[in-house]
Amino acid sequence: MRSHRQQQKKRKDLLGIIGIIAIFALGGGGYYLLDSNSDAVDQKTFCSIENGPPAVTAIVFDKSQAYSDDQVIDIKTSFDSWLAGKEPSTKDRPIDLSFFAEGTLVQLYVTDNQDIKSIKGLDPKEELCVPKDFRDSKGWISNPQLSSNQYKKFVNAFSSILDGLLREEEGISPIMETFVRLSNSKSFLAYPDKQHNIFIISDMLQHSDNYSHYASNQGVDWKNFEQQMAGTVYLNLRLKNVGWQVFLARRNNPRDKALQKNANVIFWENFFRNAKALPPGQWISIDG
Repeated sequence: MRSHRQQQKKRKDLLGIIGIIAIFALGGGGYYLLDSNSDAVDQKTFCSIENGPPAVTAIVFDKSQAYSDDQVIDIKTSFDSWLAGKEPSTKDRPIDLSFFAEGTLVQLYVTDNQDIKSIKGLDPKEELCVPKDFRDSKGWISNPQLSSNQYKKFVNAFSSILDGLLREEEGISPIMETFVRLSNSKSFLAYPDKQHNIFIISDMLQHSDNYSHYASNQGVDWKNFEQQMAGTVYLNLRLKNVGWQVFLARRNNPRDKALQKNANVIFWENFFRNAKALPPGQWISIDG
């Protein structure tokens, strides 16, 4: 017969083994639970696969006229700040930073006359959910030393568009046509249950075959626009509850300056109100 001491030792050894098994079981279960609840990220857009982005923001670049060096620099440095979730106190501009909140799917679009005439839908030049890296980086556009090729692809697309704004001057400015195409874009309409926003970099001077702010028989008067465009898609645009804000490029020539008055602001506020978009934030002027 085994001694009482041997039996106690055997019991302790058995309890020890059971304890170790329990620890491994709990640890493994905890890891499984953590792993199963982890939010996987799409490797193309860096958006959450399970939940998607909290919002979608389309950045629309108007390339109808060339921008000055100073304007392009301000656009670049401003986005450096906004995508890091802040606006320098020295600027004191009423930017809606929620448009660029962490996780938001940011899409880059350009007003392009060829795209507007094409039967193909309007696609973004590039898109990416704002990752935490952008929050922590210093000058992500100016110094795109990012860890992922996808980050670099997005930054390069952004920089390429800015270079185009500096060089190109189409002369045609199909702004409202771009909004119509955007309202039907498969890419922009993704995640239909999330907030959608449009951030517009433009002089907001519409000029196309459909309607022109420069034409003496058209112009920036909203009542005139309503009469001439009655029954068209431009008065039946659907952007319900879409947020929008303008980053305005002011022009220096007398003709454009005369049009970039309060009547122009009222025109576009009526245009978006008619589309059932949200009330706008204050317009921001680009420096330069």
